[in-house]
Amino acid sequence: MFRTISADLKNLDKIFQQIQNLHILVVGDLILDQYIWGKVERISPEAPVPIITVSRKENRLGGAGNVAANLNALKCPVTLAGVCASDQAGLDFQTLCHQKKINSIIATLPKRRTSCKARIIAQQQQLLRIDEETVEPVDQKETEQLLENITALADQFDAVILSDYAKGLVTEDFIHSVLEIFKDKPVLVDPKGFNYQKYRGTTAIKPNFREFCMAVRHPELSLAKIEPLARQLVDELNLKGLIVTLGEQGVFILDTNQKAARIPTKAREVFDVSGAGDTFLAVFTAVLMVTNNWKIAAEVANLASGIAVGKIGTATVTAAEILAEDY
Repeated sequence: MFRTISADLKNLDKIFQQIQNLHILVVGDLILDQYIWGKVERISPEAPVPIITVSRKENRLGGAGNVAANLNALKCPVTLAGVCASDQAGLDFQTLCHQKKINSIIATLPKRRTSCKARIIAQQQQLLRIDEETVEPVDQKETEQLLENITALADQFDAVILSDYAKGLVTEDFIHSVLEIFKDKPVLVDPKGFNYQKYRGTTAIKPNFREFCMAVRHPELSLAKIEPLARQLVDELNLKGLIVTLGEQGVFILDTNQKAARIPTKAREVFDVSGAGDTFLAVFTAVLMVTNNWKIAAEVANLASGIAVGKIGTATVTAAEILAEDY
């Protein structure tokens, strides 16, 4: 049975200052998150559906972009790498990177469609989501060019985050190439899908509890039995550690010393869980690089993701917001 811990966070402000000296590379699937906000006051006479009167529209960085945006919100230098198309969504994504002053290594692929998730929201409720995207694997020649561009800057980075949203970039071959480029640097992964073998040899992966249950082939797993299966997965994939986010139950970690722990979550109102995993991994990686302490990194990341779920849509969390928390 794992133990519940509470990390010592008295030097948290100093940790955030040191984070500003890092440079983290985020590689993965780029998604444009669009939000259409409005009011619903009547039902359509054409069909039994609500009519929304639009008040505003907003674009945000999603997928790997949201991980980078969260690092940027902590004032951690970050470079974002991935692919998008030459369509409007791709242009809007790159414009957001420029506006936020996020360095980018983005390959523009005209034959693909940029992943775009448009959400229609009224009275603080999401009514509908419309997805437009290409999810087929990225062509090998185009992948090789992206990897060459990453290699040229590899010495600048202290750590790598791989953000896999199953949109075609983060294949097994691509991951192996990233590991070859960054042999001596931490590579942490937000996984997706059922083929966890492709993450073999990375530093650590961060599935949520449902994803972890699928990965270990125990869909009905209880929290009390997570530790032995976590150890088994770490051995099977030759990882150094494992993080499993548990929603309202907190987060489970198995660190590089093979010590297991669970950090509880502060009870709070949840508005939207989308993107909370991105926030967690961004903050966890940055704090881990400064402290080399998995417990502290997990607790700070847990605070950050707790703040993120209190916001609507994919959201970023600042150091000031975390420091204002009652921890």
